[in-house]
Amino acid sequence: MQEITKRLTRKAFAEAAEFLRVQARPLEVARFEGIFNRSRDADVLDELRKFQNSDGGFGHALEADLRAPESSALCTSVAFQIIRDHQIPREHVVVQRGIQYLMETLDQSEAHWRIIPKSAESSPHAPWWKQEGREDEYKGFSLNPTAEILGYLLDYGDATIRGERIISEITDRVVDSLHSLKSVEMHDLLCCLRLLDSEHLPSSVRECLQSELGRLIPEAVTTATEQWREYGLRPLLVIRRPDSPFINGLEKAVSLNLDFELEEQDSNGSWSPTWSWGSNHPELWKRAKQEWSGVLTLDKLIILARFDRIQTNA
Repeated sequence: MQEITKRLTRKAFAEAAEFLRVQARPLEVARFEGIFNRSRDADVLDELRKFQNSDGGFGHALEADLRAPESSALCTSVAFQIIRDHQIPREHVVVQRGIQYLMETLDQSEAHWRIIPKSAESSPHAPWWKQEGREDEYKGFSLNPTAEILGYLLDYGDATIRGERIISEITDRVVDSLHSLKSVEMHDLLCCLRLLDSEHLPSSVRECLQSELGRLIPEAVTTATEQWREYGLRPLLVIRRPDSPFINGLEKAVSLNLDFELEEQDSNGSWSPTWSWGSNHPELWKRAKQEWSGVLTLDKLIILARFDRIQTNA
């Protein structure tokens, strides 16, 4: 007897769409309309532009756990995730200003980007973005966000000699770092996966990345369903598409994770974050949580659609 595949019902999809339209940020609303209703990507750009500063970088809580208005590599990397998802042309001024910011803020001595600026310490933020007493964690090389940003330079950056030299240096650091790892931290892995999505990643680097990540992923992914209600690396954070090169051996876990996500939809149509700020800035966390719910709800709908888990008939 053929197993029945669980799908998001038309009613549940409509509830998620209504949550986005009423309670999410205008950016997520524009993205939803662009992805599911084929509205203009110009609307996405108009909303994304509101998070861009005069220096070309992005801030203003684009990543909702960091409320600092100033630009950061963190928020700028989130902006480029959106730019890539919506296939915004590389020559667009929003894109090129973002690339210029990244080129100007690269720490060339370490071939990496500090994920958030020192000045962000004075703005409200989640506890994990605390910098006081943790300077060494921020100033040294890290795959997060450097590996991810390397991909954006490859796809959207300039082809000057200086640009090629910088890309070569960062690539060497990323590859050497991966080679040395016996295990990989969750966010480092996600940044490397986004690098692998780069259209202009050289084939030799792509092969190396796939080999190293294929070695690291099985131990990094949380396949125990009872742990999925906690913050961690669920299978669908790694296997983002049915044709993922890393799906072999994780097919059952991916299917179970899809079923789990369907069950986790809240009564108001949304999906909520599995983390909190604890006692830090409770009023601001309330706002950040709502913003994250919009981001997560859109992401769940995208993933469910890719895996044909949204009901299309009555």
